[in-house]
Amino acid sequence: MNYREKQILTIIRDNPFIQQNAIADMLGITRSSVAGYIMTLTQKGYIKGKGYLLSENNHIVVVGSSNMDVTGYSNKKLVYGDSNPGKIRCTPGGVGRNIAENLALLDRDTYLISTIGDDFYGAQLIEHTRKAGVNMDNCHIIKGDSTSTYLSLLDESGEMLLAINDMDIIDKLTPNLLKDSQQLIHHAKLLVIDCNLQEDALAWLFSHAGSVPIFVDTVSAFKSHKIKDWLSHIHTLKPNRLEAEILSGMKIHSNQDIPKIVDWFHEQGVKRIAISVGADGVYYSEINGERGWSVSIPTKIVSVTGAGDAMLAGLIHGYLDNMNFYESIRFGQACSSLTLSSEFTNNPNLSINCVQNILESFS
Repeated sequence: MNYREKQILTIIRDNPFIQQNAIADMLGITRSSVAGYIMTLTQKGYIKGKGYLLSENNHIVVVGSSNMDVTGYSNKKLVYGDSNPGKIRCTPGGVGRNIAENLALLDRDTYLISTIGDDFYGAQLIEHTRKAGVNMDNCHIIKGDSTSTYLSLLDESGEMLLAINDMDIIDKLTPNLLKDSQQLIHHAKLLVIDCNLQEDALAWLFSHAGSVPIFVDTVSAFKSHKIKDWLSHIHTLKPNRLEAEILSGMKIHSNQDIPKIVDWFHEQGVKRIAISVGADGVYYSEINGERGWSVSIPTKIVSVTGAGDAMLAGLIHGYLDNMNFYESIRFGQACSSLTLSSEFTNNPNLSINCVQNILESFS
């Protein structure tokens, strides 16, 4: 689907009874051009029948943060209180935006709902993400506000030492703004949410998603608590060890404690859960289904930024591709491995073929 087709499909999703002349006026093109695009969308199966009845479940909606990642890489062991040699990179980031770009790189029809400032960083984010294949028409540009910025410092091994985030603009993604995309969400095959959102926005999404499966990225230990009252609405959850402890209120003293915590999440209604435990890999479990450990994929780490977002994108792709849960986990870990080996928040080389090559080399 090309960019113009995505624009027209978004307009029709918001108003299935809109006239072709109105679409043409909105986009600054001729009515006959609109008719041609609609015919193509019908042939491709996105529209069926009269009145622009939409084919259900052909796209993914991601709701979350978008920001510019400013990352400092140290060449040697850091000396605090002094200037250290290294390099600095600015790359598009944000949990929700990262997941959306990864999904687009995996050839998924993906829409992002986020808030972006009307500044240089914001323009760069929109251009880059749109070129990656993500539909950005439902993002909201907030006049007078600065685009979110995430500043991180990595040591010589690629591990993050500290980070500072300036993300106040995501608080502007209110239920009133989300209502503009309600039809887009209702027709989605899958909804992805990150916990950077304010609690009222999260509550609106959980309450208005209908039967659409919801995948959640907990983001951080500080923010994961926001979803505690909504666990029964979550299809797939991807916390790390600390986030799982905070949500469950149970301590993980060793890996042997994890199955008990997983059982607790299933009792709350979470259908699938994947707990990342660093070098020990991932413990995965599906309610009334398979569970176990999936070992880490050996990777030369350049940067850890964005690796978890790639993992969730892989889980989503596996689910939509009808893989079993273990296969989805391995696919997600391979996506994460590609990101860990790149200095970019999203590895531009991510593709289904690259992921499959990694899995074949470690099978």
